Parts: sequence; C-alpha cells; structure tokens
Amino acid sequence: MTAPRGKSLLIAGCVAALIVTAAIFFVASFDSNHYKPKFETAASVATGLDVRIHGKMGLSFFPFGITAEDIHVGGSGSEILSLDTLNIRMKLLSLLKKQYEVIGCELVKPVVTVVKDAAGRYNFESKEKKATGNWLQTVAGLRELRLSKGSLVYLDRKTGEKTELLDVTLAVKDLSFGDAAGDVLKSVSFSGNMECRELRKKTLLIRNVRSSLQAEKGVCHLKPFTMDIFGAKGEGAATVDWSGAAAVYAFNVKVPQLDFEKLEEAIGARRVIGGKGDLLASLTIKKQGGRTLLGSMDGTFSLRGDNLVIYTMDLDKVLSKFETSQEFNLVDLGAFFVAGPLGTLATGWYRYGDLYRQTRGGQGAITQFISQWEIRSGVADATDCGLATPHNRVALKGRLNLVSERYENVIVALLDDQGCAKFTQSISGSFGKPAFSGVTTVDSLAGPIIKLYRKAKRLVQGGTCEVFYSGSVQPSR
Repeated sequence: MTAPRGKSLLIAGCVAALIVTAAIFFVASFDSNHYKPKFETAASVATGLDVRIHGKMGLSFFPFGITAEDIHVGGSGSEILSLDTLNIRMKLLSLLKKQYEVIGCELVKPVVTVVKDAAGRYNFESKEKKATGNWLQTVAGLRELRLSKGSLVYLDRKTGEKTELLDVTLAVKDLSFGDAAGDVLKSVSFSGNMECRELRKKTLLIRNVRSSLQAEKGVCHLKPFTMDIFGAKGEGAATVDWSGAAAVYAFNVKVPQLDFEKLEEAIGARRVIGGKGDLLASLTIKKQGGRTLLGSMDGTFSLRGDNLVIYTMDLDKVLSKFETSQEFNLVDLGAFFVAGPLGTLATGWYRYGDLYRQTRGGQGAITQFISQWEIRSGVADATDCGLATPHNRVALKGRLNLVSERYENVIVALLDDQGCAKFTQSISGSFGKPAFSGVTTVDSLAGPIIKLYRKAKRLVQGGTCEVFYSGSVQPSR
C-alpha cells in the first residue's frame, strides 16, 4: 500500500510542478500590449459596445487573474461606463488552453451613466442585436462579484428626470445565470449585501442605504433594508421580480418620527408644517418597456402626526373667517392631506398663498393629523383623512385617479363635534384644470336663534345627523 501511495504522490507532485512551471512561463511571457487589443475586441464583440483600456494590464498570482486599469465603455455617442480598476479572477488551466473562464470579478470606482433618449432608447443598446451566448459562456463560472466606490447616473432625456446613486458598494456571491440565454435577469440567482451612501432624485435625498440581497430565478429580495430619509431612520423590505413579462416592484416601508419639513422639501413643496410624524407605505407597481404602469399600483399609504406647527397661518383664524366670509376655497385645505407619492400629480390646486393672504401670516397648531389612503389599480381612495386644530376639525373624502389624472368626488368638509359637515366644497376634473364647486352651507348662518332651534331639534330627535367623518381624529376640546 505504501509504494502505490508514494508513487501517486510523486505523480501528483510532478503534475503540480508542471502547472506551476507553465504558469511562470505564461506570466514571464505575458505582453500587455499584445493582449490588450484582443481583450478590447472580445469585450466589444460580446457587448456590442466600444470597450477601450487606456491604462496598464497585468497578471496577479494569488489569486490568479488579470488586472486592467482606466477602462472606458461607450455607446451611441456617449460614455456608459468608466472603471478605475478591473480585477478578474480566472482559472489558470483554462487560460493555458487559450480559454477565458472567469470565476470572480471586482470593479473599483465604476461610474455608470445610463441615458434614455426621447424615443425611449437607452445608450447601452447596440444597433444590432448581439447574441449573449459567447459572453454567458465566458462568465458561466463567475461566482463572486464585488463593486466598490461606484456611482450611477440615470437621465431621461424626455422628462429631464435625473437619478444619482453615489458611493455604492456591492458584494455578491453564489452567482448563477441559470439556463436563460436571452434574458439573464429572468434566471439570475445570487446572495450578498449592498450599501449606498447617497441617492438623489429631484428634491428627494436618501442617505446610508443598506440591505442584504437574495435573488433566485429573477426574483430579488432586499430584506431588511435601512436608510436615512426625511430626517429619520427608515426601514423595510422590497422585492423586484424580473421573471415575468413586466417587472414587478413591491416594498414595505416604515419611517417613524420623520421631519415634516424634510418631507415637504423632498416632494418640492414650500415649508408649511413642522413637527414629527410616522409614515407607513406598502405598495406594488409594475414596469414594462421602461414605462411605469400606474394602473398596476396597489397598496396602502399613511402619514400621521400630533402637535404639529403651521408656520404660515393660524388655521383656526382661517376657519373662523371662512365661516363668516367664505372668501377662499375650502378645498385648499385638502392640500394638507395629499402628501408623499400621492401629491406629485395632484398639487396644481394648492394655493397656500391664498390662505396666507386671508390671515396675513401668523402661526397655528394642528393637534392631530392623519392622511391614510388605499390604492387599487392606480386609484387612491381616502380612507381616513382628517386634522384637528385647538378649535376645529377638517376632513377629506374622495379618490385620486392616478391613471387618468383626475379628481373623483373629492370633498373637503369643516366638521362639527359629531363629525357632521358644517360646510363642504368639492373638486373634480383633471389635475391640470380642476373644477371647484360653490361652498355648500350645511349649517345655516342665519343667526343664533336658528342655530339654537336646530340644536334643540337634534336633541329632541336623538341628536342624529349625516356623519361625514368618523375616522381616528377626535373632536377638538
């Protein structure tokens, strides 16, 4: 037994020595100037883009791989990707056979710029459809992918919308591309972690995003994720499903004790309300062909807070003057309830300035506030929208059709202690050109005698009235 075993060890040692000798010979004879054009050509053919290596190329031994510096990738007349350093881990034996089998990849300081033109075409799309089989075969053995200090810029030329991700770190392992030769996203699987120091989109700013990643057959879970948003710590979970004809995005987010001023700044509104509140959102939406399908939006959204400050007006003074003069639209108060993602389409009728002129400034208080919506097929239904000041209550009912961009029977009411409407006003029509109804006086202003008569009549009849609002905001005391 000893002799055969010793012979086997000797043979194994000789094979290892030959491999090491071949590797040393390969490293010694490696000419970056000779191989650089070949790598550029291979990468360009596989991607259909223009790949250029401006810096040095070299070999590393532990682990074995190829390093390239100062890489630039262009397409459709603009640069799509620049890389400070690319480190590729490869199987040595396959390389000796003049085959490229990648098992690991690291991108250092990648800058990705994605541009969508007015016709809906992306700058990374080549004019000719390239087969993916060659490069999929090359990276079939890829198991680990790392990205450090990266950034991403997305620009939509048609809308002018710009999204930026800065200082992105990504570590992925157990990477697998499945059997899909045409659409990699529908079969990819992996696990890992990601971090992003800053995400910017218009006036929205999110910092310190962190999440674990788990993907299987085109369905990726970000769970849990944390972030700094609206001056608070947010947390939640998200799922991206690329497996079907349309991509499905679902997320649950909780942001306790957010700063209302930061929220207003993020949605592009002027500073009106100050204080702390809680945001809860659970939404699902689909995207197909680069378009967001608003008709697929489902879920819930709520924002609530207590003991808030109104910087621009004394709302009790506004409502007291309204009861006697009715010189402004009551529906303007509905602006308090349409917040966050629901308000981006429906803000054309906000006229805080009118309210300000009516009260000539001052400050006020909101003792209780809630804006709660249920969304089905892109239509948001106000399930509990009410606020209380020290002396008044206001509520909103109705729906916002985010697909057709129309108000559907939206009514704002000034309430009595029983939740009945003293005054109502409605808004209808498109978000761009809304129509306002005249103020409906439910409780007459004809004088104290009639008011006393109606109150007495209610007592005799059991105090009944048509309740407009029965939500969580309690009557002012």
